[in-house]
Amino acid sequence: MTHRPSSPGRHLPCHAAVTPAVLLLAAALASGCSRSSSPASAAAEPPPPPIEAELAPASRLVDPRVDDLMRRMSAHLAKAPAFAFEAEELWDDVPAQSPRRQVSNRRHVALRRPDRLVGDASGDAMNRSFWYDGKTFAALDKEQLVWASGDVPASVDGALDWLRERTGTEIPVADFLYGDPYARMMGQVQRGVYVGLHDAAGVPCHHLAFEQATIDWQIWIDAGPQPLPRKLVITYKTEDEVPQYSVTITSWNLSPRLPDSLFAFTPPQGATRVDVEAFAPRTTSPSTPPSTTPSTNSGGTR
Repeated sequence: MTHRPSSPGRHLPCHAAVTPAVLLLAAALASGCSRSSSPASAAAEPPPPPIEAELAPASRLVDPRVDDLMRRMSAHLAKAPAFAFEAEELWDDVPAQSPRRQVSNRRHVALRRPDRLVGDASGDAMNRSFWYDGKTFAALDKEQLVWASGDVPASVDGALDWLRERTGTEIPVADFLYGDPYARMMGQVQRGVYVGLHDAAGVPCHHLAFEQATIDWQIWIDAGPQPLPRKLVITYKTEDEVPQYSVTITSWNLSPRLPDSLFAFTPPQGATRVDVEAFAPRTTSPSTPPSTTPSTNSGGTR
C-alpha cells in the first residue's frame, strides 16, 4: 500500500450533476451486480498461529492463511477479463487550526483488459471523470470544466503508472486494477494477521490486518465463492493527526457489458484544455483525500 489518493481540493455540493460517464458506468453495474454471497460458503475460523511480537525493518510476519487469502483475491481479479464496481469513500480531512472532519465520495470504475479503463468520482472534494481507450488517457474536472489528455502505454498498468509519474495522481483503489494486486499490496508488509469473519458491504468477509513502516491497513475479502475485496481501510500513522481513508465497494459486476464507446472521451462544450500536470494533487488543500489503495508501485503500500 502506499499513497494518499489524489484529488482536487474543492468542496462540491451534494447535488453535483450526473454526467454521461456516471450513467454509462451505472448501466454497466446494473446487470450481473454482485452484492452478496452465501454465508454457508464461509469456512469456520481456526485459531491464528502464533506470530512474533516485535517487528524489525525486514520483518515478514504474515499468517500463512492471510497470505493465501490475498493471493486468491488477487488471482480472482487478475483473471477477470472485465469488471465494474461502485464504491463509497470516506477520509479524514485534518486542516491546520481547524477541527477534524470526514468527507466522502462515490466512485464508479469499469475495466476491460488489457487496455480499457474508465472512472467517475463525485462528492465532497472531487468531481472528476477519466477515460483510457488503449492509446490516450483523458481526465475532466467537471467543476472547473477543464480537461487534459496524453498518449500513454497500451496497458492498464502502463496507463496508471504514466498518470502517477506525470501528475503524482494515484487513482483510489488503483491496486485492484493492476494485473497483479498481490505484488502491489504485499510488497512492504511487515506483519499480517487474521482478525475474524466480519461483515462488510452487507456480506460475511475475512477481515485481515497489516502493518507497514508508515501505514497500517485492513482489508475485508468476501468469504463466499468469489473472494472479492469489499472494504479497505488505511491509517497513515506517521502523518500529523493520523488520518484514515476507507473505501467500501458496495457492488461488483464481473460480467459487465462495456462497449468501446464507454471508454471514448469527447470534451464537453465550453471546456478548456490544460496541461496534464495541472491535474497534479493540490497537497496543501484540506480536501485532498489520502491516497487510497495499498499501492506497491515501489514495493508496497506506504
